[in-house]
Amino acid sequence: MKRVAGVLIGVALVLGLKFYNKNAAAHDVKARLVELCEQDSACVAAVDQNFDACFEQAYKMGGRRKSSHLESERLVQCVNGRSGKAYFAVSKDKE
Repeated sequence: MKRVAGVLIGVALVLGLKFYNKNAAAHDVKARLVELCEQDSACVAAVDQNFDACFEQAYKMGGRRKSSHLESERLVQCVNGRSGKAYFAVSKDKE
């Protein structure tokens, strides 16, 4: 019984950490997008209105062998598409 309880606690901690990281990432990314709007009220409104749904589509929780990550290009395309105006663009860095 103790072993089962230990495993359940471990699983709960791992899942809790994953959801905490997702929430922290959402907060940071939304703040950055609003910052990029540079006082454009229509842009800020587009982010406020569309961010949550677009973030859910673009954020991947990962799994056993893959860490969680945000598909930034997908997020930007979603926000731009839902707002009807291209407020943001993603540039790919060449290494």
